[in-house]
Order: sequence, then structure tokens, then C-alpha cells
Amino acid sequence: MQDTENSSAVALESQITERYGLLLSQTQLAELLGRTPGGLRYSLSYPSDDNTRALKACGRRIGRRVYYPAAEVARIIARLANCDHHNHSRPPALPVRDHRPARH
Repeated sequence: MQDTENSSAVALESQITERYGLLLSQTQLAELLGRTPGGLRYSLSYPSDDNTRALKACGRRIGRRVYYPAAEVARIIARLANCDHHNHSRPPALPVRDHRPARH
């Protein structure tokens, strides 16, 4: 199980690094997770689960900005995906934002 998680984290890290570079801004992290930057900022300010707390903890402050290492983000996402695969239920951490316009 650990090897599967590590190999998927390495593959995901490679994809994230290719697309965003070694460090992701909050805006890039929000895009990767399908969230709005404001929604991600709120979730990180008031973390409600282990995955959100892990994302908040991996943030690195450089000046006034916070960046997230691709390797750590990939490990967190791989762990979340592995949990989903084994438990058949995704924890309510970082939900994916629906990009369809709202109906009125």
C-alpha cells in the first residue's frame, strides 16, 4: 500500500511540477484543486480535517506570499486518493468546485 501511494505521489508530483513548477502559489493550488482562491484561503484559515491541515502546514512563506511545494502537495493528494480508493468514500476535505453557472 505504501509503495502504491509513493509511486502515485511521484507521478503526480511530476505532473504538477511540469505544469506549475516546484512551488505553487495559492491561486495555482486553488486551480489544481478546482477551488476558487477565496474558497481555498477560507478553508486554509479554518481547516476542518487532516488533509486541509496538512496543506496549511506545508505552506512556505516567502516575503508576504505563501507557496506550496509540489512534492508535498502531491503526497497529500495521493494520500487523499488512496484513502478514497480503500474506503470507497472521500472525506469532506477540499471539495471540487462545480464550474457550471448557477441556475436561477
